[in-house]
Amino acid sequence: MPDFDAIIIGTGQAGPSLAFRLAGAGMKVAVVERHLVGGTCVNTGCTPTKALVASAYAARIARRAAEYGVVIGGDIGIDMRRVKARTDAIVAASRSGLTSALENAANITLYRGHSLFASPQAAGFGPKIQTEQSEQLNQTTSEEQDEV
Repeated sequence: MPDFDAIIIGTGQAGPSLAFRLAGAGMKVAVVERHLVGGTCVNTGCTPTKALVASAYAARIARRAAEYGVVIGGDIGIDMRRVKARTDAIVAASRSGLTSALENAANITLYRGHSLFASPQAAGFGPKIQTEQSEQLNQTTSEEQDEV
Protein backbone atom coordinates (compact mmCIF):
# COMPACT_ATOMS: atom_id res chain seq x y z
CA MET A 1 0.00 0.00 0.00
CA PRO A 2 1.38 3.45 -0.88
CA ASP A 3 2.40 6.13 1.60
CA PHE A 4 0.16 9.18 1.87
CA ASP A 5 0.75 12.79 2.82
CA ALA A 6 -2.70 12.95 4.41
CA ILE A 7 -5.36 10.47 5.52
CA ILE A 8 -8.94 11.69 5.83
CA ILE A 9 -11.41 9.54 7.73
CA GLY A 10 -14.99 10.08 6.61
CA THR A 11 -16.65 11.74 3.64
CA GLY A 12 -18.96 14.04 5.56
CA GLN A 13 -19.05 17.82 5.18
CA ALA A 14 -15.34 18.52 5.57
CA GLY A 15 -13.74 15.36 4.20
CA PRO A 16 -14.12 15.67 0.42
CA SER A 17 -13.41 19.42 0.25
CA LEU A 18 -10.27 18.95 2.33
CA ALA A 19 -9.20 15.99 0.17
CA PHE A 20 -9.63 17.99 -3.07
CA ARG A 21 -7.78 20.96 -1.64
CA LEU A 22 -4.84 18.88 -0.41
CA ALA A 23 -4.71 16.88 -3.65
CA GLY A 24 -4.78 20.11 -5.63
CA ALA A 25 -1.74 21.25 -3.66
CA GLY A 26 0.08 18.11 -4.83
CA MET A 27 -0.37 15.98 -1.74
CA LYS A 28 -1.15 12.27 -1.98
CA VAL A 29 -4.40 11.74 -0.05
CA ALA A 30 -6.18 8.64 1.27
CA VAL A 31 -9.88 9.02 2.04
CA VAL A 32 -11.51 6.27 4.11
CA GLU A 33 -15.30 5.82 4.25
CA ARG A 34 -16.95 3.00 6.14
CA HIS A 35 -20.50 3.39 4.83
CA LEU A 36 -22.13 5.85 2.42
CA VAL A 37 -20.07 8.55 0.72
CA GLY A 38 -21.39 11.97 1.69
CA GLY A 39 -21.98 11.33 5.37
CA THR A 40 -25.10 12.26 7.28
CA CYS A 41 -25.85 15.48 5.38
CA VAL A 42 -26.05 13.92 1.93
CA ASN A 43 -27.63 10.61 2.92
CA THR A 44 -30.02 11.16 5.83
CA GLY A 45 -29.85 14.82 6.86
CA CYS A 46 -29.68 18.02 4.86
CA THR A 47 -30.21 16.77 1.31
CA PRO A 48 -33.26 14.53 1.85
CA THR A 49 -34.80 17.02 4.27
CA LYS A 50 -34.51 19.87 1.76
CA ALA A 51 -35.99 17.66 -0.98
CA LEU A 52 -38.98 16.83 1.23
CA VAL A 53 -39.44 20.48 2.21
CA ALA A 54 -39.38 21.48 -1.48
CA SER A 55 -42.21 19.02 -2.21
CA ALA A 56 -44.23 20.37 0.73
CA TYR A 57 -43.64 23.92 -0.48
CA ALA A 58 -44.81 23.02 -4.01
CA ALA A 59 -48.01 21.53 -2.55
CA ARG A 60 -48.61 24.64 -0.43
CA ILE A 61 -48.14 26.97 -3.38
CA ALA A 62 -50.44 24.81 -5.52
CA ARG A 63 -53.12 24.97 -2.83
CA ARG A 64 -52.80 28.77 -2.75
CA ALA A 65 -52.77 29.11 -6.57
CA ALA A 66 -56.14 30.88 -6.65
CA GLU A 67 -54.66 33.73 -4.58
CA TYR A 68 -52.33 34.36 -7.54
CA GLY A 69 -55.05 34.11 -10.14
CA VAL A 70 -54.05 30.59 -11.16
CA VAL A 71 -56.86 28.10 -11.63
CA ILE A 72 -56.12 24.44 -10.98
CA GLY A 73 -58.94 22.01 -11.68
CA GLY A 74 -59.55 19.59 -8.82
CA ASP A 75 -58.00 19.00 -5.45
CA ILE A 76 -54.29 19.15 -4.81
CA GLY A 77 -52.96 15.84 -3.58
CA ILE A 78 -49.64 14.51 -2.41
CA ASP A 79 -48.30 11.17 -3.62
CA MET A 80 -45.79 10.26 -0.92
CA ARG A 81 -44.37 7.38 -2.96
CA ARG A 82 -43.41 9.84 -5.70
CA VAL A 83 -42.13 12.37 -3.15
CA LYS A 84 -39.96 9.66 -1.58
CA ALA A 85 -38.77 8.43 -4.99
CA ARG A 86 -37.77 11.99 -5.95
CA THR A 87 -35.94 12.43 -2.65
CA ASP A 88 -34.13 9.10 -3.07
CA ALA A 89 -33.10 10.03 -6.63
CA ILE A 90 -31.66 13.37 -5.47
CA VAL A 91 -29.69 11.68 -2.67
CA ALA A 92 -28.42 8.93 -5.00
CA ALA A 93 -27.29 11.47 -7.60
CA SER A 94 -25.47 13.53 -4.98
CA ARG A 95 -23.78 10.48 -3.46
CA SER A 96 -22.88 9.07 -6.88
CA GLY A 97 -21.42 12.37 -8.07
CA LEU A 98 -19.29 12.78 -4.97
CA THR A 99 -18.13 9.15 -5.14
CA SER A 100 -17.17 9.53 -8.79
CA ALA A 101 -15.34 12.79 -8.13
CA LEU A 102 -13.29 11.21 -5.34
CA GLU A 103 -12.55 8.04 -7.32
CA ASN A 104 -11.42 9.95 -10.39
CA ALA A 105 -9.46 12.76 -8.74
CA ALA A 106 -5.72 12.86 -9.18
CA ASN A 107 -3.78 12.21 -5.95
CA ILE A 108 -6.84 10.84 -4.09
CA THR A 109 -7.46 7.19 -3.26
CA LEU A 110 -10.86 6.27 -1.82
CA TYR A 111 -10.88 3.28 0.50
CA ARG A 112 -14.01 1.55 1.80
CA GLY A 113 -14.00 0.18 5.30
CA HIS A 114 -13.81 0.88 8.98
CA SER A 115 -10.88 2.95 10.19
CA LEU A 116 -9.15 3.68 13.44
CA PHE A 117 -6.26 5.73 14.72
CA ALA A 118 -3.23 3.53 15.28
CA SER A 119 -1.10 6.43 16.55
CA PRO A 120 -1.01 10.24 16.20
CA GLN A 121 0.49 9.81 12.70
CA ALA A 122 -1.09 6.53 11.58
CA ALA A 123 -4.55 5.29 10.71
CA GLY A 124 -5.66 1.75 10.06
CA PHE A 125 -8.41 0.79 7.66
CA GLY A 126 -9.82 -2.03 5.59
CA PRO A 127 -10.73 -5.63 6.34
CA LYS A 128 -7.31 -6.39 7.85
CA ILE A 129 -6.81 -2.90 9.35
CA GLN A 130 -3.65 -2.05 7.43
CA THR A 131 -1.76 0.81 9.01
CA GLU A 132 -0.68 3.86 6.99
CA GLN A 133 1.64 6.61 8.20
CA SER A 134 0.82 10.24 7.48
CA GLU A 135 1.90 13.63 8.72
CA GLN A 136 -1.70 14.83 8.63
CA LEU A 137 -4.79 12.96 9.80
CA ASN A 138 -8.30 14.37 9.61
CA GLN A 139 -11.48 12.84 10.90
CA THR A 140 -14.78 14.20 9.69
CA THR A 141 -17.51 13.51 12.22
CA SER A 142 -21.06 12.30 12.01
CA GLU A 143 -23.89 11.70 14.46
CA GLU A 144 -23.92 8.10 13.24
CA GLN A 145 -20.24 7.53 14.03
CA ASP A 146 -20.02 5.26 17.04
CA GLU A 147 -16.28 4.65 17.05
CA VAL A 148 -13.24 5.73 15.14
